[in-house]
Amino acid sequence: MATVPFELYELFEKKLGKEEAKEAIKLIEKAKEQKSVVKEEVRDELRKELVTKEEFFGETGKLRQEMETLRKEMETIRQELKGEIKALDERITGEIKVLRILIYITLATVILMNKGTIEYIVNLFKMIK
Repeated sequence: MATVPFELYELFEKKLGKEEAKEAIKLIEKAKEQKSVVKEEVRDELRKELVTKEEFFGETGKLRQEMETLRKEMETIRQELKGEIKALDERITGEIKVLRILIYITLATVILMNKGTIEYIVNLFKMIK
């Protein structure tokens, strides 16, 4: 049990009287006793409400693992997309080659079927020689 300094009691006795000083001292001592009880209660409540270091670092570790998993998934998706883009590029390149051949065949057909064009080409070769 905590005690109040004698000087404080004497001061209370002078200002308040003997009985009131005793009551004031009793109240002060009760308050001191309650201080430690309240302090314990507050500490217990804080421990229940606040996150401990272990909990914090545990959750942080989980978040880091999830982030790493997401990075790996993103990399996998990126590689899949690159593969699909490459396949599409190759397909388009093949289609362009076929289209060029069809254009050349169409031009050759137009040239060969048009009598005026053949005469123009023959005259052109004559002029070059």
